[in-house]
Amino acid sequence: MSKKYSKEEKREYFRKQMEELKEGIEDKITDFLENSEELKSFISFRRKHFKNYSINNTLLIYRQMPEASYVAGFWKWQELGYKVKKGSKSISILIPMIRKDEEEKDKIYGFKKGSVFDVSQVEATKGAQELPSIDTSIKATKDTVFSPVRLLDSTKEYIEQFCPIITDRELGTALGATDGKNIYLKITNNRVDMTGVLIHEFAHYHNHFGDNRKELTKNQKESEAELTTLIFGSFFNLNIEGAYKYLSMYRKDRNLAECFEKAYSTFISILDGFEGKRGLEWILKGQES
Repeated sequence: MSKKYSKEEKREYFRKQMEELKEGIEDKITDFLENSEELKSFISFRRKHFKNYSINNTLLIYRQMPEASYVAGFWKWQELGYKVKKGSKSISILIPMIRKDEEEKDKIYGFKKGSVFDVSQVEATKGAQELPSIDTSIKATKDTVFSPVRLLDSTKEYIEQFCPIITDRELGTALGATDGKNIYLKITNNRVDMTGVLIHEFAHYHNHFGDNRKELTKNQKESEAELTTLIFGSFFNLNIEGAYKYLSMYRKDRNLAECFEKAYSTFISILDGFEGKRGLEWILKGQES
């Protein structure tokens, strides 16, 4: 839309766009799941080599290392050709203890403590199996509203009103993380994607550290955060296909409609500002002058 429209008219136009986007998300996710060989390979590998952890274990992992992606035990990593880096601190999980009952069926009779390590804590040895990845980045298009540098700088300025952005922390394969106090960002050549990562992590920072929301599933949290990025990308005319791939990996144990509503309200708060802080739209306009 051109600048001749008022802010209210632009917001109404965007709201209608969001309704269309919301209706098409599941179709997009299904399309990636069924037709993307890249995604099929990734999911198949993860299912084969990395256990699907229970909700409780997923929460345990998330609390100890929010940026964790692939986790496995010491010997599993060795089997795949990787060694745990010296000094790495293990992530504690609960391992079910199983025995046969009178009907020869497996029955859980207790739990014991187990340890796993994230992919960021290991390094490949000779002959290591290649770990598949998918391109979940967002990119600029010919219709992108602002330059990548300006969008990144403005987003940083907005977020730094709330918390520090730290770029010198080792994140392994993760592009970003937050502990509820700081946001950590990996420097890459894709400034648009760095902006998307910041929005994703700010959504976590803003929504997932309050006592009333700590118990959400990781899939719910990741979906809310990535949908915020997707909406952000849609507003600024970015290529957001990678967001659908990301959402495809977290499609269980979540209510997509609820996630979308939370993401949309988060994005509007980012755009307009809240708690007396300047909004991203105000900051971007300020950089025009």
